[in-house]
This record gives sequence, structure tokens and C-alpha cells, in this order.
Amino acid sequence: MDQIDVLKIRQLIRDEKYLIKSHARKRMAERGIRESEALQVLLKGSIVEETLDAKPFPKCLMMHFIRKDEPLYVSCATDGEIVYIITVHRYDTGRWIDPWTRRR
Repeated sequence: MDQIDVLKIRQLIRDEKYLIKSHARKRMAERGIRESEALQVLLKGSIVEETLDAKPFPKCLMMHFIRKDEPLYVSCATDGEIVYIITVHRYDTGRWIDPWTRRR
């Protein structure tokens, strides 16, 4: 696989073929993030990182500004049939240089 197919991810989300993993649900509750916000990231966002060799499926981190100055991140993977939402988090200046670049 050369890259993650964001159009396929969006189609699966529109078709409601996704699973929010328990870790993601826990983090969403802790961070006050609604399911609709996470789905908005997957429907409208950009891929900022890809991990094509992740197991069991390639994964990516997507980001979208859910409000003017509020980027939100969703880590997801897909087997081509279902999108697995792995975790969701907000922008953290300690971990990111800017909304598109993670600190190393």
C-alpha cells in the first residue's frame, strides 16, 4: 500500500461503517470531545501522519479545525470495510510545532 485512501475513509464514515474503539471513547469522554466532532475530522480533515506498516492495519492521523482556532486530531485505521477510530485528542503546543507538525 502506497498511501491511505482518504476518500475511502470518508465513504465508510458516510456509510456509518466505523467503530470507535474503547480507548477512543474513554479519551473523548475525558477530553470533552463529541462523536460528531471526531467524525467531522474524518469527513473534512487532512492526513498529517501515516503509518503504513502499522498492525493489524495501516493507520493515519487526521486533523481538522472544528472551530476557527481549534484543531482536533483523530487517529484511525481501516481494513477497507470498517474505519477503526483509535484515539482522539486536541492540539497540545508541547507536542506540536504547529497544527500540522509534531515535535520530534
